[in-house]
Amino acid sequence: MDDRIRVLHVDDDPDLADVTASFLEHEDSRIAVETASNATEGLERLADPDTDIDCVVSDHDMPGPNGIEFLESVRERDPDLPFILYTGKGSESVASEAISAGVTDYLQKGGGTEQYEILANRVVDAVEKCRIEREAEQTRTHLRAISDHSMDAIITIDADNRIQFANPAVERLFGYEPAELEGEPLGVLMPEGERNKHLAALDRYCETGERSMNWSGVEVSGERRDGREIALSVSFGEFEEGGERRFVGVLRDVTERERHRAFVERSSDIVTALDADGRFQYASSSVERILGHEPAELVGEYAFSYVHPEDRERVVEAFSRSLSDGELNPTVEYRLKTANEEYLWVESVGSNRFDERGVSGFVINTRDISDRKRREEKLSRLREWTQDLNYTRTVAETTQLAVDAADEIIGAGLSGIHLLNDAGDVLEPVALAESVPAFFDEQPAYDRDEPAGTRAALAWRAYRGDEPIDVGDLSSFDPLDEDTPAESIVLHPIGDHGLFVVSSSKPHAFTETDVLIAEILANHLEAALDRVARETSLERLHDATRSLIRADSPEEIAERVVDAAEEVLGFSVVTVRLHDEDAGGLVPVAVSEAVEEVLPERGVFTPESGSLNWGAYEAGAPRVYDDIETAGAVDAGTGLRSLMILPVGDHGTISVGETEPGVFGGTDEHLARILATAAETALNAAARTSRLHERSAELERQNDRLAEFASVVSHDLRNPLNVAQGRVRLARDDCDSEHLDAAAGAHERMNTLIGDLLTLAREGERVSETEPVRLSAVVESCWETVETADATLTVEADLWLRADESRLRQLVENLVRNAVEHGGADVAITAGALGDGGTDGNAPGGEDGAEVGFFLEDDGPGIPETERDEVFEAGYSTSREGTGFGLRIVEQVAAAHGWTVRVTEGPNGGARFEVTGVVRADR
Repeated sequence: MDDRIRVLHVDDDPDLADVTASFLEHEDSRIAVETASNATEGLERLADPDTDIDCVVSDHDMPGPNGIEFLESVRERDPDLPFILYTGKGSESVASEAISAGVTDYLQKGGGTEQYEILANRVVDAVEKCRIEREAEQTRTHLRAISDHSMDAIITIDADNRIQFANPAVERLFGYEPAELEGEPLGVLMPEGERNKHLAALDRYCETGERSMNWSGVEVSGERRDGREIALSVSFGEFEEGGERRFVGVLRDVTERERHRAFVERSSDIVTALDADGRFQYASSSVERILGHEPAELVGEYAFSYVHPEDRERVVEAFSRSLSDGELNPTVEYRLKTANEEYLWVESVGSNRFDERGVSGFVINTRDISDRKRREEKLSRLREWTQDLNYTRTVAETTQLAVDAADEIIGAGLSGIHLLNDAGDVLEPVALAESVPAFFDEQPAYDRDEPAGTRAALAWRAYRGDEPIDVGDLSSFDPLDEDTPAESIVLHPIGDHGLFVVSSSKPHAFTETDVLIAEILANHLEAALDRVARETSLERLHDATRSLIRADSPEEIAERVVDAAEEVLGFSVVTVRLHDEDAGGLVPVAVSEAVEEVLPERGVFTPESGSLNWGAYEAGAPRVYDDIETAGAVDAGTGLRSLMILPVGDHGTISVGETEPGVFGGTDEHLARILATAAETALNAAARTSRLHERSAELERQNDRLAEFASVVSHDLRNPLNVAQGRVRLARDDCDSEHLDAAAGAHERMNTLIGDLLTLAREGERVSETEPVRLSAVVESCWETVETADATLTVEADLWLRADESRLRQLVENLVRNAVEHGGADVAITAGALGDGGTDGNAPGGEDGAEVGFFLEDDGPGIPETERDEVFEAGYSTSREGTGFGLRIVEQVAAAHGWTVRVTEGPNGGARFEVTGVVRADR
């Protein structure tokens, strides 16, 4: 055994740590010290799987976590690792915290070297104590495991014959719980005639030390709690505990051997024993009843040759694993061959008893599980069928699938599903098994008013009842007088929908499993019919709500809401009220026919009316009343009982009522909410449409004014300008004056301003027709028509886009002109595609989500960030030659195409204009 003591010393003073390590290793050669400069490093050392530490010695005051915090972290990892707090600054509070945190020892640093001898002794004592406790705990654990899992009863008594310990097996043997026996005399487990002989023998042995019998395998009698005597085989032993004499007895009920043999021979299960080669050593007599084999014929045969070939490898593997790895009690399900060459599903539990005296084999208990397998197979097929029920779309599909499932899984060939008709007085067949027409002249339907003793009366009794009716022999069933081809029947209600009839022409055709399957199938059928009903209602509701958007007015929307509530959702008393500011409240706009029959005429519901409608509208939340007679409603006493009110945004309310109390369920409210949401959407759309019409009229008026303005600019300003320009040219013939040059320049600027104003006035409308345009061609063409002085142009990645080419030219010309005006005569201009524009000009599209567009940038002075939001405003310009309308026209052309234009800083510091939202085009 390795007696080295590996110590981890944690101290932020490296010199002191080295000195302490040297002294500790000098004081005891078993000690080997590793050092760490702080708690974090110490924890890393402890976490290292290659580091095995027996004791931690740590300072308290250190950078980062202190010694107490380090101790707490160590205790989270290992509650038992010896930890000595060795600190130079100690106090009672530190010592108290250390003790609370689970410190093993606490030692304050002092002067002199004798402290290291003390520390070394404390380390050795702590580690040896920990090792002893661990070894003792391991021993106790082993003994406890042996005792707790022993099949034999183990009892310890003292010299006074008092029971000091009893293991769990005692309860099985004697009927007493172990705790009940502690402190009791051993005589409570003996027949009265045996007690005195036992006490005399114990006293004699304690006095003389002489045994009067062999202490191994003594045959004695015991007495159970219920007074029944049992034959025991007892082995004795003696030991000391705490200086006191103790006697231990291992008790075994020897009658169990014969009882077990009798049980094996009479057991309904097969009990066999195999040798190490897998050959039968023994087979109980039940093997003949279950498999048809004579037990004697099997002895010596290779057991696994009787296992189905598809299962054999798996069974042999379990047998081999139990022999080699000691796997306890392996359980295997497989098919076993019978005497008539058929296979039977069995379950075997094996137990390795090669080391057990009197057995020396592998004992196997095998039972027939054919019924269980058939049951599991039925349930597995049921799962498949019920999963299919989750995806049916119609009532006919759903019910026929359930009938087919009953026929296929449990052989219910006369099954059918009968749903309640609209009148509520007949259970009508909607799905029948294929065999039904051969047994019934007419499809069976069950009228509610048929007399007692008929099949219909029995069906209605089941439909109205809380529990299914299960009859194994209808011929002898007293409540039924009418002849029927069915003999076995299970009548299972399927909620409010109707009745599931699971039936067979054979008596007692259904097992308990079949009845359970019928119940599960019926429950799934009910859920599927509920789902189909909801989905059908939702589909019809969606169709109805789509029509709301097509309504021309709020009044028409309200009428269609009432129609949908009646025809799709089945509500009867329906009112739609819309808020009218002029009327000061909620005005009824559309009502169902039942409203006039049930409710008196109601006017406007105002805030002062005290109506439930106004309360729901103001709260903006649906309200459901099971009975308005208890809710203080204005319609109390009218015959209306159930009421549901749903706000429709700010527009109004939809109120739905019925004459029966408590009729609205969660599905009703859910569907009504959908209708209310659709109504709100439609009313919002109608309001937007109304506003758009008003806006369109206003825009038309504005366009008329713009057209008028354009006409004024075109005729009333250009004509005088043309006259002024002509007069200047004539004046040049008469005289030569610098004033004429200034006047001509002013006239030219006025002409440019008028042109830009006309563009703004006439070209603001949205582009209606576009065509494929190549960016590089437009840019190069514009470069030819704009005065560019010594400026240069570079076109990078090209792009094909859809645009109005003439208006795109306006945009590009103004960007080029802006760059030359503000960047100088020698400005460098670059244009190109944004996003993943095809550099070869052939790619019509790009990756989804890429920002598609183009840019034009220069290396001029750029535009300050604070002014970038203003450059597109009409009249803004920083150049004396500029009109202030060029970039406004750029933004206008971009907006007309549905594009977005923004200005930012180019890579060389100049202005960069980016146009995005562009649609790519094929060449």
